[in-house]
Amino acid sequence: MIKNIFNWKSSQVRFHPSFWMMAILLFSLVLLVPSMIVYIGGSNTAPNHGVGAKQSSTNGTSQTGKASSITLGWVSGTLPNVQGLADYKNLTVVSPDSATIDNHFNLQVNSNAVLTNKILAEGKVIWARIMMDTDTNTKVHEFLTNHTKTKQIIKNIHQNAVHNHWYGVNLDIENVSRADRGAFSQFIKNLSSELNKTSIVLSIDLPPDPNGRNNNGSPFDHDIIGKYCDYIVFMGYDEHWGTDPVPGPVTSLSWLKENVQEFIQTGIPADKIIMGVPGYTRIWQQNPQGKIVKDPAEPIQYVESLVTKNRRNLSWDPSLGEYYTSYYANNLQYKIWLPTAKSLNLYIDLVSKYHLAGSAVWELRFMNANYWNQIFN
Repeated sequence: MIKNIFNWKSSQVRFHPSFWMMAILLFSLVLLVPSMIVYIGGSNTAPNHGVGAKQSSTNGTSQTGKASSITLGWVSGTLPNVQGLADYKNLTVVSPDSATIDNHFNLQVNSNAVLTNKILAEGKVIWARIMMDTDTNTKVHEFLTNHTKTKQIIKNIHQNAVHNHWYGVNLDIENVSRADRGAFSQFIKNLSSELNKTSIVLSIDLPPDPNGRNNNGSPFDHDIIGKYCDYIVFMGYDEHWGTDPVPGPVTSLSWLKENVQEFIQTGIPADKIIMGVPGYTRIWQQNPQGKIVKDPAEPIQYVESLVTKNRRNLSWDPSLGEYYTSYYANNLQYKIWLPTAKSLNLYIDLVSKYHLAGSAVWELRFMNANYWNQIFN
């Protein structure tokens, strides 16, 4: 019987129709199950960054393939300063001051599980802000030229990013000297390479270039930074610093336009630029001799309320995109350039005009959710 069974001719074989249905089903399962395992397993190999993810190309799209516009808010301090983030409409990325490079060039991490979980529970993405404890030209030079320490810092940043669920890193080292241009560029290259291992986003905060379109004389090589960083946050402030001997606006429409255009022309792709705007302005106070004696930085919404309460006359300057007032009190002349929500909406319009990656506000403790929503609603 056994021999006869194995010697059957194919033409003699007959199967019930239900057999074929079962065979097709089993064949499909054999093909689909491995594919599903690969698909599901592969989805856990790297964080799902969503908006603010690494760009797969320079067309303003994220890994999801969808157009994205980033709205970033910096926060300083711990848990009390991140309450109510869900009330900030269209806030996609939160950047807390998560770590510092101390004076011995070791990474001091301020992040904690409670803070991280709070931000994530609010439905936001975390880009951890990393700064120097002592951000001076001398200290930054010592750090950048200490290759052992820079290598260790890069490794530690990456390890903490993975461990603390940082979807991105926001590097805020500003006082780089012209002589350290090459060393800083190399640091950026190495940091980018390390973070790329797990698709951690690298963003960097850059001030306006004092040399304008002649970027060759700048501490920050825009070509290199534009190539190796996923996003570059243009710090759209301070047009007039607190130590400026001449009072003026902290930011303005014409100044923002000029600097964004210079960033693009000197090698930074437009769709990698996040335009930062201030949530504060200054109340300039000059004595009778014209010397500035005080210039406190105050939240825009507070200054707006103060000016309204005291019935100060405001005049609109269309080129600056903000209001101005000047008055005398206590033998001092007060000068205020006031960018209201109207102004900030004009500033944020530059994102679409120049096809930028998004916008950012320094910082959320200066701007409550109600005021934010007048701009980003």
